[in-house]
Amino acid sequence: MFAYKTDAEKKCSNIYKIIAILASLAGGFTVGMCSLFFASGPEYSFALWGGYIRNPLILLFNLLPPLILSIVFYFLFNRAIWSFVATNVIVMVPTLINYFKIALRGDSFVFQDMTLAGEAGQMLKNYKLFIDARIITYVIILAIGCTALALLVPGRFRPMWWWRFAIAGGILAISMSLIPVYASDSLYDGKSTFNPATDETWTDSRFYLSKGFVYPFLHSVKGTAKTPPKGYDEKDVMVVIDGYDDESIPDDKKVNIVCLMLEAYNDFSRFGQLEFTTDLYGKYRELEKMGYSGTLMTDIHAAETKTSEREFITGMPYHYTYPATFEEFSNSYVWYFRANGYTTEGAHPVRGTFYDRVNVNRNLGFENYYFDENYFKSGAKDTVTWDDEFFPAMKEIYDNRDKSKPYFSFSINYQGHGPYHTVPTHFTTPYVKSDNVPEADKNILNNYLGIQKETTELLYTYVTKMLATEEPLVMVLFGDHKPWLGNGDSTYAAYGINLDLSSEEGFFNYYSTRYLILANDAAKELCGNDFKGEGETLSPCFLMNKVFELCGYNGNEFMQYSSKVMKETPVVHKSHTLTDEYNNLIYYYKNNFAYEVQ
Repeated sequence: MFAYKTDAEKKCSNIYKIIAILASLAGGFTVGMCSLFFASGPEYSFALWGGYIRNPLILLFNLLPPLILSIVFYFLFNRAIWSFVATNVIVMVPTLINYFKIALRGDSFVFQDMTLAGEAGQMLKNYKLFIDARIITYVIILAIGCTALALLVPGRFRPMWWWRFAIAGGILAISMSLIPVYASDSLYDGKSTFNPATDETWTDSRFYLSKGFVYPFLHSVKGTAKTPPKGYDEKDVMVVIDGYDDESIPDDKKVNIVCLMLEAYNDFSRFGQLEFTTDLYGKYRELEKMGYSGTLMTDIHAAETKTSEREFITGMPYHYTYPATFEEFSNSYVWYFRANGYTTEGAHPVRGTFYDRVNVNRNLGFENYYFDENYFKSGAKDTVTWDDEFFPAMKEIYDNRDKSKPYFSFSINYQGHGPYHTVPTHFTTPYVKSDNVPEADKNILNNYLGIQKETTELLYTYVTKMLATEEPLVMVLFGDHKPWLGNGDSTYAAYGINLDLSSEEGFFNYYSTRYLILANDAAKELCGNDFKGEGETLSPCFLMNKVFELCGYNGNEFMQYSSKVMKETPVVHKSHTLTDEYNNLIYYYKNNFAYEVQ
């Protein structure tokens, strides 16, 4: 016999379905609020979170995606419990990645970081994850939500799977209309989504935090697309370019150029708050007296080495190098040297897959690049090439180059890479006085400074040996960023180092490193320059312009134009807005590869 539902049973069944839909939406709302709960990161806590609540648009743009996902997943899985679980996975996994990335490395999780899963796994080996009250609270909420939905909300549609899938698809299709809203720069940067708990002096990374997590993460998706600047017209760009001539390097002025970016290397003796017990940086200051030195204002702090690296070798500011994948041949100064007959190569003693350098460096013009797997360790695992091995290897690579051609190289050491231990290691000598400083912070700074001491001494030996060679040689040295010193920059705070970005001192302390350009006697004579003096403060994207200026090279059209920009605005920070003309020219330069590949 067939069993028929009475009207009362049907009505009750429909009520259960409505309750299940509402419960799913409640679950999505809970997930969205949990995401906001973590979005400010451990350092910024509840003041910033309160700003999310006080701005209706920030709240809406962060809650809307989990609400949409929760109702879509309900119709797909036909159970409120599975809708809640799936929404948590999609929203809270990247949210927690963002939370730990802020805590451990000081910057936010953006969409392009999803392509760096391997690198992230490798880096996690160096950092200690933690469980705090916020995470415990979330786990409790998750457990209560799953239990309640499983036991109290059984409502479902039977069978009608095709009808449920059609509704889910329709909701997703309608949701696509929100893409322009989430991609809008004017809305994202405007006053309508301004967090009242912040101020206008915040930089990009903290500005990102001020919007929550879901909203800025979805907004960051557009950073992977080739979207022309507003009002872009290639004809206008060509008018600008036609005002410059692409100039080659004269054969009688070609010098070898060796560039070295030093991982987290900074002269901490410049911090007046620190009272050193021994002179760690004396040898570096000796090198500065021998060359042309200045302050480099990086766009990063404690992480994202590739940003300073790619700004330097492309000449493009942060706005066009991060996030950027360089998945195809892209204009760079490396290609310019290569087109001028230079051998172009470099080295970094890590895996070539890290930051995808094995592919990116080829696309940026390097003929050869030496990594662990093809030079330093030849496949050995869990080993690190320290500077006592790395600098002699750099000298060996230089000595074994093809001497019939001029030479350009760009390399990166590894020794200064954080994090630094919170317990004493083999650096037991106290390098600074540490009265009333927590033991963990004292050890972090001492371990960092011990590494700096070794690097400084080895660097001095390497550089002086290189400059003693007979062939004309110019060397470029710079630090990529300030070091990680404790979660939430705790060690800086413990020693009274100002990192308040609303003040000029704090901004410089947070972002500045040093650059140094040196030349041997043969290069000085060839270039007609003594390569000495204190230079201006520069962005990494302008450092090669300064090298060219000292060498007496004009470079290609882009170099000449950006040199003009450098003289007017030597620091183009990521928190700055580019002029329309400069913005348009960089877009053209980045997306119109100019060199013949042989």
